[in-house]
Amino acid sequence: MRTLFKNEKDLAALILRLGFGFFIVFGHGLGKLQMLLSGNVQFPALFGISPAINLTLAMLAEFIAGIMILIGLRTRLASIPLMITMAVAVLTVHLADPLFAASGGASKEFALLYFLGFAGLFFLGSGKYSVDAYFGRG
Repeated sequence: MRTLFKNEKDLAALILRLGFGFFIVFGHGLGKLQMLLSGNVQFPALFGISPAINLTLAMLAEFIAGIMILIGLRTRLASIPLMITMAVAVLTVHLADPLFAASGGASKEFALLYFLGFAGLFFLGSGKYSVDAYFGRG
């Protein structure tokens, strides 16, 4: 089968990294970082862990690991805390929510989409257009 592009796997990795990385960092991680820095912690206490610690863990995953994914630095490793964070969101925070956000309310849908995207990046890796490839680790 002929391929349309010579480096389609690398282009796919780039598109997924830029898309999922951008949205997790700026749509979720930055807000959690700001909440943490302001001291106004509004986050659930999960697994017997304080809200501040849970917020810190989620922020580290969504902001720091998200930036790593965005630039292609240790993408496979950075995908792991993000997959864990999204699995926790689905199985605890959104457990009672419907699968789809038909009326615009809370649902499992977005956390599952993020989980699938980061799982795909875990298997795909950073690709040719990444910091890892620039330093010969891609």
